[in-house]
Amino acid sequence: MKKIFYLYIIMLGSLLTSCKDFLDLPPKNQRAVTTLNDVKSVLAGYLDAFSRNNIRPIVGPYPIITEAQNMMFESYSDNFDFEGNMAQYVNRQNNHGNEKFYANKLLWNDYEASTQIWNSYYEAIGFLNALIEQCEDLKDADPQELKRVKGEMMVHRAYYIFKLQQYFAPMDREEMGIPLYLHTGKEVMGIEMKRKSSAEIYAVLINDLSQALSYYTEAGANTGYNRFFNDRFIQHLLAQVFWFKAESSAKESSDYQQVIKYATAALENVEAFVPSTPVALQQTQQNLLSQYPAYYMQGMTYGGVSAIYGSTWGYLGFAPANLKVAPDLLQLFDEQDIRKAAYFNGNTLSASWPDGAAYGAKYVRVHLFTPEEAFLMLAEAYCRSNNLDQGRMVLNTFKGYRNAKELNSGSANELLKEIINERRKEFFTDTDKRWIDLKRYKLGTINRTLKFFNIDFSLRVEAGDFHYSLPIPLSELQENPHIAPNEGWEPLIF
Repeated sequence: MKKIFYLYIIMLGSLLTSCKDFLDLPPKNQRAVTTLNDVKSVLAGYLDAFSRNNIRPIVGPYPIITEAQNMMFESYSDNFDFEGNMAQYVNRQNNHGNEKFYANKLLWNDYEASTQIWNSYYEAIGFLNALIEQCEDLKDADPQELKRVKGEMMVHRAYYIFKLQQYFAPMDREEMGIPLYLHTGKEVMGIEMKRKSSAEIYAVLINDLSQALSYYTEAGANTGYNRFFNDRFIQHLLAQVFWFKAESSAKESSDYQQVIKYATAALENVEAFVPSTPVALQQTQQNLLSQYPAYYMQGMTYGGVSAIYGSTWGYLGFAPANLKVAPDLLQLFDEQDIRKAAYFNGNTLSASWPDGAAYGAKYVRVHLFTPEEAFLMLAEAYCRSNNLDQGRMVLNTFKGYRNAKELNSGSANELLKEIINERRKEFFTDTDKRWIDLKRYKLGTINRTLKFFNIDFSLRVEAGDFHYSLPIPLSELQENPHIAPNEGWEPLIF
């Protein structure tokens, strides 16, 4: 008798829902899924958000990196002079964020945003687990279309797993990877949702993405349906996984060679589509360059990130406006660098950032799998492999697109420093990237002395300390006795 599988469409539990509840799929509303068309129909309710900018998926976040997420990671980074901007942030003319909002963001106390990431990403993984497992029972389905559908889901699931590992797992504690259970569909009792080792998590990621890439080679994409099932995107994500893993507790000697392999493949035939003028950079931000080889998502909220990046109505006197940038960041830019003209007005963030409009719309804009990121991963992989000439050549090719001064000599350490600086310039305000770099490279110390509610607060975040592993949500710790917390976090109560 053919098995009838019930997909749990709505998996939003109470405030005390744990990742086990998402990954083990407790029943809520149900829908029978028995054919490949059923799977495609249900999956389409999730994929719709990846083809349109005005619809939320049936599970998971929208966009895949949200406004709150973007603002949290920027607040936890070193690109802005936050002390110098306080008069603009806590200001009667600011209708984008109140004093508590800024206190939580700038004092690394944004438990709400980190909880939202944990819950929404695990929710999406649980949903994809169920559909991927159901694909194993579709024996009569068109085998090529089944590979396209299953491959699509495997890439999305790998993305969420990877980001959770980046956000919540320490770099140097192998036993403290994220919890993960790839649902088998069997009746399993007493699952203990413990943290996996980081090596186990990376093995899952590499296996799933390699399998998806094999499916792509065999079946190609259904261009009207697939979103992430694209050989360039899959290889780019594989390069990212190996790049991050290479400096983690799970590192292996072959990691950077794998970065070279996959980043090179991701960069094939992209040269003509990389923007090289300020206008082209701004058009890319608005997704106006149709052949730009990356995946674009835009938030639905006009001014959605204005609380951190500046009011859309700054020209009318509203705050925040004229936000000061960290001086050491500004000093990295050559005068002729096209990014300087696109980003800044003197030592402040340009009102037209990021899209070139007279007063930027301040939507959150997400570009996944960009060639710029692949260039810089490739340059670093050559550098770390002691192929300095090739590393400099790749770096200088990238710099050419930005009209930045070339680096033609120097040691491996000097080349690596230049690559890190290029990443900081290129990925300024870009989703989570600067925070990821601060974590991965163990960069600097962040010191802040800020006043909220007439109380002086001093914050010190040292390179590599506990702040670079986000706090496991309290609801998870209460519901899941098998999970070890990320130690050091103590909520501030205002």
